[in-house]
Amino acid sequence: MNESKVFFSVSQIKIMTAQHLLSEAGIISHKLDKMDSAHAGIFGDIELYVDKADEAAARKILIEAEIL
Repeated sequence: MNESKVFFSVSQIKIMTAQHLLSEAGIISHKLDKMDSAHAGIFGDIELYVDKADEAAARKILIEAEIL
């Protein structure tokens, strides 16, 4: 899978919302949690990835939903 990062946030809720919107559109995504567990919310973020072929559609969905 050739992946592209389409979104990142420190908010678990924003990531979950983005994943839900993408899933409803048939776009498979996965998150990579880079948060420092000892300093949650201060260091690191959560990244959301989709297949490179779905990148433009995913960004469009997230922009329309005012997430990006």
